[in-house]
Amino acid sequence: MRTAIISDVHGNLAALEAVLADVQSQSPDDIFCLGDTVGYGPQPLECLEIVRATCSLVLMGNHEYAILYGSEQFTPLAQVAIDWTARVLRRHQEILDYISGLSPETLLDSVRFVHGSIRDPLLDYVREADSPWAFLNLINTLRDDFEDFNICFVGHNHRAFLGTGVGYIFPHDAGTMAKTRFHIGEEKAYVSIGSVGQPRDGDWRASWVMFDGGDIEYRRVEYDREKTISLIRACGLPEFLAERLRYGN
Repeated sequence: MRTAIISDVHGNLAALEAVLADVQSQSPDDIFCLGDTVGYGPQPLECLEIVRATCSLVLMGNHEYAILYGSEQFTPLAQVAIDWTARVLRRHQEILDYISGLSPETLLDSVRFVHGSIRDPLLDYVREADSPWAFLNLINTLRDDFEDFNICFVGHNHRAFLGTGVGYIFPHDAGTMAKTRFHIGEEKAYVSIGSVGQPRDGDWRASWVMFDGGDIEYRRVEYDREKTISLIRACGLPEFLAERLRYGN
């Protein structure tokens, strides 16, 4: 079985369409989405409808949760975007009913899929280690929390990397010649798949992952950023949300 895994579309329809075109070119058996289909971007309804129709597994992200229960935990800039998105989606009760039935985590065939992290599937972030103590925390997590599975796919942080017991691996650091395919085998690993609609790892291209049960392949896809940037401005959303798409930060 070959599974395409996407996450954090964030209302960016141009990026989603480009990624799904690349996904279909690889002929996967399934497509999974790890949440945050909405938020920040200008086309939340369109993205939700496509993800709902296309993905056999869809998780709830913290942005979907905020649509239903309020955005108080967000930064002021993110609150503006969530409140705007909520106003759009409240005109579509069927979509609200759909997202209310989503879960932020699931376990399938001994592989864990979460939006945030193992310890808090909705809100927590899996981050790269910036000190020996932070890396030790990853080691402890892999040892203590990965008891009934070896691999956990995660979204939420908008950054593409592998967190393993021997260190962090960043598949796109060396540009177009970087290694993007990795064999996991029996190793324990967090697989952070990056973001379709708002990458924050210094690479503006949309990110997604293919998983065949043993190997993981990271893929990046160019899309029409200017189209999404124009729509963000037309919706009156914060300018920062438009400009950050140019740089992947």
